[in-house]
Amino acid sequence: MYQYFDLDDSRFENLAIAICKEILGNGVQGFSKGADGGKDGEFHGKANLHPSQSNPWQGITIIQAKHTTGVNKHFTDSDFHGNNSCILAKEVEKIKEMVDKSQINHYILFANRSLTGGAKPIIQKYISDNTGLAIDDITVLGNDDLDYYLARYQYIVDMSNVNLQPLNHAPALDLNNLAEVIGHFSNVFNDKDYHKEFLPVVRTSYQEKNILNNLRDDTARQLERNYMKYVYQIKDFLNDPQNKRLQDCYQESIEEFQLQYIIPKQRELDYFDDIFNELVKYLREKDYVLRKNLRLTRIIVFYMYWNCDIGKSNDDNPTN
Repeated sequence: MYQYFDLDDSRFENLAIAICKEILGNGVQGFSKGADGGKDGEFHGKANLHPSQSNPWQGITIIQAKHTTGVNKHFTDSDFHGNNSCILAKEVEKIKEMVDKSQINHYILFANRSLTGGAKPIIQKYISDNTGLAIDDITVLGNDDLDYYLARYQYIVDMSNVNLQPLNHAPALDLNNLAEVIGHFSNVFNDKDYHKEFLPVVRTSYQEKNILNNLRDDTARQLERNYMKYVYQIKDFLNDPQNKRLQDCYQESIEEFQLQYIIPKQRELDYFDDIFNELVKYLREKDYVLRKNLRLTRIIVFYMYWNCDIGKSNDDNPTN
């Protein structure tokens, strides 16, 4: 994953055009910097292999690249979608004008933002509803798509007008998986649904885990009082067979947190209280979805700790 937020608008547009020359064709025309009228490039004709080689687009394809210098930004952030003054609201007005003038058949939108599986149809439908373009004629591409195309067309990285080479792969935690889990969980979370009695579990007990991780007693009591009652609601949510993809997202999150954040922090800090609070602060500052659902973020991080997914635990006891 490259740090696309370190690019400027012009280089990001050049990146989008270079990708389009591969998936649409060499006839893609990029435009000079200035008032873009809702387009940074366009292509006339039959696409090479988009959306597929067997069923390519034909006609006029308009290309738009929207760059942000923000870190861990999402397509569903309020600056981009969801109100009359957001970026997308202004763009659909321009697209609608092109539709009315028969100047567009298909639309590709690039943005260096996280595009979750749940967000993609929302963005496509918003564009379709406000422009008259069919959903099948709208493509929305985010960070994961950019990573995919750069892995496939590696020469683009070294192009002089893109010049991604000086950028390092992002050392920050990838928060997209956790944001996906919490985004979906927020839709079903019930503040009144909690367990008052807990069955014995075959794993390190909460009390013993607190000792192993040096979690102060007063913090342990506060966390238990606030969040312990929700752990089985989370467990049921993650274990639901319908949420298999979210289980995978959760698993990837805990592995990354444990290896890249928790273990190094435990070498630096004496008390797990500080690690817990620093992790929650990091998540809040770096991701809009997590910031918007701050209480759920704390609850999920506590669940990770309670369930022995992060922090030290007795290796002799398997986790559930």
